[in-house]
Amino acid sequence: MTDDREVDRLLELALRGDRAELRAYLDETIGLSPDHPREVLSNVISPALGRLETASREDRATAAAIAIMMGSMRLATARVIERLAGWAPPRGEDARRILIFSGAGAFEMLNAEIMAAELECDGHEVCFGGGGVPSDEILGALGIAVPDVLLLFASCPTDVPGIRELIDSIHAIDACPDLQIAVGGGVFARAPGLAEEIGADLWAGDDPDLRAAILDDPDRRAIPEQRTVGRGRRPSRAA
Repeated sequence: MTDDREVDRLLELALRGDRAELRAYLDETIGLSPDHPREVLSNVISPALGRLETASREDRATAAAIAIMMGSMRLATARVIERLAGWAPPRGEDARRILIFSGAGAFEMLNAEIMAAELECDGHEVCFGGGGVPSDEILGALGIAVPDVLLLFASCPTDVPGIRELIDSIHAIDACPDLQIAVGGGVFARAPGLAEEIGADLWAGDDPDLRAAILDDPDRRAIPEQRTVGRGRRPSRAA
């Protein structure tokens, strides 16, 4: 559950850009309970990043302010993830091998990194490949990693055509036949139905629901009838 008071406090500190003050706040907040690093990541940092992304998209802050706050958010995320080291539980029978890539934008990459940390804390085996990787190289990575799930994060509408074409390519060459393709990020939350229409197997309106779906719906796959975007187009190799 989002802690609105702490989200407001974190954003205020992020805007100041005082890194020492921010580290002190995080260390104090994380130390409140043994489980608190995970709670801070899920209930404070992730929703704060969502608010900042909305402010940027709607031009409600200057470019300088957004840049300062993003620098602070990267520091905050790294600080909390560092404290999560060794916190993940032993992998159980339901654990899945998950490969994550994102768009090249700062928001996509940081959201994907947060999701990677949270999925690892859920007990999954996670590989985070970063952002802006060409689709042909993602296809190559699939052959090496052989994941159960490919999770693609996107915040911007401009990322969607590349994701659609990547999904087409994966199916066209039958790469990893048992693979489940999941999508997340701001653009899919803002456009209900988009993930289904481009042929994704799994999606959700927010990150907690997406994490739950990855664990609870391992057999869900797209059907040809669900896809309405780009039918009949030849897949390209561009990301």
